[in-house]
Amino acid sequence: MTIESQALLANRHLIFILFCLFCILSCSTNPSMVLPKPTTQIVKKAEEAGFSLQRYETPTFILTTYELDTTPNPICHIYIEGDGNSWKTKHRLSNNPTPKQPLALQLALQDQHPQVIYIARPCQFTPLAIDSSCAPKYWSSHRYAPEVIEAFQATLNQIKLKKKDTRFLLIGFSGGASVAALIASNRSDVVGLITVAGDLNHVALNRHHQTSPLTGSLNPMDVTEKVEKLPQSHWSASHDAIVPTWIAQQFAKKVNNPSCCQVHILTNASHHAGWVEKWPEIIQSFLECSNPSLSGNV
Repeated sequence: MTIESQALLANRHLIFILFCLFCILSCSTNPSMVLPKPTTQIVKKAEEAGFSLQRYETPTFILTTYELDTTPNPICHIYIEGDGNSWKTKHRLSNNPTPKQPLALQLALQDQHPQVIYIARPCQFTPLAIDSSCAPKYWSSHRYAPEVIEAFQATLNQIKLKKKDTRFLLIGFSGGASVAALIASNRSDVVGLITVAGDLNHVALNRHHQTSPLTGSLNPMDVTEKVEKLPQSHWSASHDAIVPTWIAQQFAKKVNNPSCCQVHILTNASHHAGWVEKWPEIIQSFLECSNPSLSGNV
């Protein structure tokens, strides 16, 4: 083989190696991801309704949001997703927590408020390859870890910079209720808290279901004193086998301020079913602390 042939072959090898590296890097940083079909359909509805995908880089995670901003408003409604697709089987964790049925996003689509932002939990709707912090513990034992809450706080701070004097009404579904309550306990710009089928005491809930404790997670029951003067409504479903109604009642009892903290039960509903249809009515009925407490079913 001549020197010229050897040089040509070496150049071809170098080009091939560079091409492979380019493909690897392109795949690992691609901001898109393949979603389950039911999830894709809901995301498509969100996009058709004017929600735009955004991603916020924080010191701990990259959080994915869908945002609707029609007209300026001093209040922004923040929807926080549940735990998502945490487990593949009873004893095997999922390799991606993106929810197959993102109920918090469906609720956000029913909200007629001019500024609505849906925030997915860490590693949901975010390609795992672009977030080095993603690890299965964050959709199991560390779902509500301090670093998870810090990521949400940092994201809200960035949103606040964009929208200047915005304040937040936090709406959390299932495990997202824990995140919302923990966020609210450490901010002065939260005007209210709404939880839907909320896991507000994971210690008691896991004991009830005889499942593994969330050893690396904070518990909203430990911050009730910090939110006792915050307007809040906690909604449970009458047929919820995942988060029983007594969880919200237990949380409200510890808050111990009925003029600010109300508990409601949605009849003929379960953990996921029945909420979307009733949500326009529920979101309009949010009460302030100065109003008398209402009880009963919707």
